[in-house]
Amino acid sequence: MRLRGLVFALVALVALVAATSCDATAPDEATDARLRVKNGQFFRGGVPAEEGGGPRVKSVTVSPLVHPGQVGRTCAGELDAAATSVALTLEGDVGYWIVPAGLPSVLAAGSPTFTAELSFSSTLPAGRQMFVAHAVDGAGHFGAALAKPLDVTVTARPAGRFVISLKWENAADLDLHVTDPRGVEIWKRNINSYEPPPPDMPEAPNTPHPGGLLDVDSNASCVADGRHAENVVYADAPPSGHYTVRVDTSSLCGTPTSHWRVEGILGGVSLGAAEGLATELDTRFPHDRGAGVLALELDVP
Repeated sequence: MRLRGLVFALVALVALVAATSCDATAPDEATDARLRVKNGQFFRGGVPAEEGGGPRVKSVTVSPLVHPGQVGRTCAGELDAAATSVALTLEGDVGYWIVPAGLPSVLAAGSPTFTAELSFSSTLPAGRQMFVAHAVDGAGHFGAALAKPLDVTVTARPAGRFVISLKWENAADLDLHVTDPRGVEIWKRNINSYEPPPPDMPEAPNTPHPGGLLDVDSNASCVADGRHAENVVYADAPPSGHYTVRVDTSSLCGTPTSHWRVEGILGGVSLGAAEGLATELDTRFPHDRGAGVLALELDVP
């Protein structure tokens, strides 16, 4: 009888743990954060207020020049002896990242050190941004901020009368697909919207071939090129009519997700823009003509 009761209690405990696990809140993926830290844990909201006697950040080394969508930037620093971790953020961001402190280095005897791999959102605005670090002790007390200025420069959009651009935030392999009003699809396996005439209708020498051209297949086969962007460019006036824009996730290349943004610019004026999140599910579909999620529809007069 006692054994039966013990078994019943164990079954009930397992059921309770399972129910609790199912109800647990999924971790925040920080898809809207301007700063992402690969080896950090994200906390939404402002950094807690500094408390008297909290540890301080002795030094931070980070490159002062960044580009939107840049990944794999290294940050390192030294902390007070009492610190067990460091909080990293951009001033005004939606949250902050906690990175555990490591052992002191040979050159920093008695001072815990940290290293972090930083990535920046593709929507990070150009101009001066402040990178902020706070040391944190084992009791959760945050010390004073140490801020470093970052100068964010945006890569210029290709010159053209009409440009449809795709930008994303990391080393994932995303592909831009644009279908023009004639039904011609421009993508990595058909980079030009020009369609030659039939063999029985030869064209005159030096006939111009206006149309859209894909500038690059960025991060192809997960070989990171630092661009994280693709553009279909019409150097001259594009055909009038309806355009559809799709984003295909060829591979996430080891990253959990990738935030992307597409926009159509005609004569320097935006015709429309859209944003989305590429996930592992998007990689499971065929990556051929017509692939990807419908991101944007544009009408060119």
